[in-house]
Amino acid sequence: MKFSLRSLIWVPFTFSIGFTLSACLIVLQARDDIQEELESATQVAKSLALLIESDRIGAHEAKTLQFRHIRIAAQPPHLLDQDLDVAMPAWLANWTLGDVASTGQTYAIHLDPVQVWTVHATPEDELNEVWNSLTVTFFVFLASALLCMALIQLGVNDVLKRLRQFSRAMSSMREGDLRAKLPETSPIVELQDIARQFNATTLTLEQAREDNKALSISLINSQEEERRRLGCELHDNLGQIIAGLRARVYLLHMQTQSEQAHSSRDTLKSLSSELEEAHRVIRHLITELDPVDLQTVNLNEALAHICVKWMQATGIQCDFETTGDISPVSALSAQELVHIIRIVQESLHNIYKHSNADRATVSLVNTPDFFDLRIENNGVAPKVMKSGYGLRSMRERAKELGASLRIQKSPGTGVTVHLHKTHQRAYSNELLDC
Repeated sequence: MKFSLRSLIWVPFTFSIGFTLSACLIVLQARDDIQEELESATQVAKSLALLIESDRIGAHEAKTLQFRHIRIAAQPPHLLDQDLDVAMPAWLANWTLGDVASTGQTYAIHLDPVQVWTVHATPEDELNEVWNSLTVTFFVFLASALLCMALIQLGVNDVLKRLRQFSRAMSSMREGDLRAKLPETSPIVELQDIARQFNATTLTLEQAREDNKALSISLINSQEEERRRLGCELHDNLGQIIAGLRARVYLLHMQTQSEQAHSSRDTLKSLSSELEEAHRVIRHLITELDPVDLQTVNLNEALAHICVKWMQATGIQCDFETTGDISPVSALSAQELVHIIRIVQESLHNIYKHSNADRATVSLVNTPDFFDLRIENNGVAPKVMKSGYGLRSMRERAKELGASLRIQKSPGTGVTVHLHKTHQRAYSNELLDC
């Protein structure tokens, strides 16, 4: 339940209890007062009846007399016990009176020969006073409750506003946006401290993220440099050595044609097969480390080459589809092309390793405004997408490209990797969330 709603509930509840207790005290005190007033009024009524009967007060004058707590009226005796003529509800009047009689002793007086006149004490005036007191008390409590609720709302509005700001800032932080800041000016010192601590935390996290980003970029660049170096080393050294060994083994095989050399020929033939397999593996490693010469081919050619090589290595059908103009992507730098190629390589590697698919599709859509790359397969998507090093590397490369990366799974289509980049005349360093 919201704090503002809770306060709006508790304040009326508290004041209701206070009013109920006050009303009970007023009624209990009024009960004793009514008893005393009724006894006094009964004595006055008795004296008044004697004065009227002794003709000290004339009949006409007696009919117009008005006394507090005393009634002089032409009323049949059987109507004296009817409900009191008071403003308060009958149940409240009865509860207020308690054991007190509703009227004092009645005295008959002879004011005319037709009707019977009576004079008696009555608690009606006292009950009306009690009702007035209860009414005033009720409105005082009501006004106090409304005033208190208004003051509470005014008092907590700033706190609630800051709490909502804090909640929105925390939501932004959870989504990776560390730009949200809290205002550090507030009449409440504790809120100022919370705002300062939060802003300091976001600055620390933002600096740590920038450091991690720089470290990731450095690591990716170092990986690419090491890949190229290892590819060159394998090609220039180990590859040449194995190629030379294959040639020498073939020469020995040709020189051993006699029957006595039958066993040697089998050994040389086996050795030649193993060297050929080693040579094929090394060439595959060279291709993986440095797949294409980015100085001589464009992105379309590079992706088509990767699809063919991957299909040959895995035996999984891989189709490459492209539409649109290649000129926008031709303007990409060599480093950006490397990022795109590595994302495709990692996606194809995950398809081979995890999807159990027999077909994959790499589709590239080029327009003057954007390019859109999708890697799809017809395999089985994992129940839980684990964010390993490969996926983290793909996201870092997408950030470096200034592109958005979406990795989604759907029944019957495996996992879809979607890379989208908007072309700009001047590439900015702003990183988009992926």
